[in-house]
Amino acid sequence: MSPDNLQKKQISEVIITILNGPQSGVAYKLVGQKLTIGRSPDSHIVLQDNKSSRLHAIMEMRNGQYWITDQGSQNGIVINGTVVRESILKSGDQITVGETMIRFGPPMPLSLINTTPAHAPTKSASLNLRNSFLPKSFPTIGKKNPLVFAAFVGFVIVVIILTMKTQSTKSTYQIKDEAAMQTRIDNLNQTNEQRQKEIASAGKDSEQYAEAQAFYLRGFRDFRENNFSRAIQNFETALSLFPNHPLAKRYLERSRLKLNETITQALERGEKDFELQKYNNAFNEYRTVLLLINDPNNKSFQLAKERIESIRLIIESNK
Repeated sequence: MSPDNLQKKQISEVIITILNGPQSGVAYKLVGQKLTIGRSPDSHIVLQDNKSSRLHAIMEMRNGQYWITDQGSQNGIVINGTVVRESILKSGDQITVGETMIRFGPPMPLSLINTTPAHAPTKSASLNLRNSFLPKSFPTIGKKNPLVFAAFVGFVIVVIILTMKTQSTKSTYQIKDEAAMQTRIDNLNQTNEQRQKEIASAGKDSEQYAEAQAFYLRGFRDFRENNFSRAIQNFETALSLFPNHPLAKRYLERSRLKLNETITQALERGEKDFELQKYNNAFNEYRTVLLLINDPNNKSFQLAKERIESIRLIIESNK
């Protein structure tokens, strides 16, 4: 036998056997120079494995040896327990693709053998290949081992029953889901109608409320910018237009507290700077107090005003 014929014979005897999962025992004879492995129905070896990629790996002949190359899958390929991206294949190697274990080497007994084509089949061609294969395999399996044949037939029946049950469950769930969805829509409609009535009864659909809301939003913007005096003015205007505006009431109180806190801190800094004779700093703090309060009857306002006058006299006397 010539070397070329010997090589062809060796290639034709290479078998890919699936060792676990729903396709356990199915084997493929390698007859092409290149084949694909993955979940895609266009793959030469189609895996029923959600952990594998659609195009997980390519197996191809290079210089008389088969190589396997990962096609960018997340977990790569595991050969004999080692993760690889590309490797030469040797007889007896165990390859893990996703969660599917595959054996590379001579055929194992009691395997269903498909022949992988030299090019990627179409969906219809793949279907025809399976249909033409199964009738030839059934008599052989039944004659050699009736138990295996019976187990295979039982497996097919179980798959059919589970498929029918799944379809029935999906249909029932869809009807139930649509009914639940309609109930939820009805409840939302009732809730929206109730809220609309509450808004109308509270007067929130009036022009006065719209004007009050505009002043409230201005006040809230001033509050965030720490301009508490102007925020107070806007909140008070909002409440004069719509006295029951809850947010305007809440932030009016907060603005007053924040303003008093700011005034107290400025007055304390002014007193401290005045004692340390840092008159320019003290003058600025007292001036801030006057601007924030703007009320001649306020005691803090009066104290700050007197301090400013004292600073002016001290500076005049030192000239």
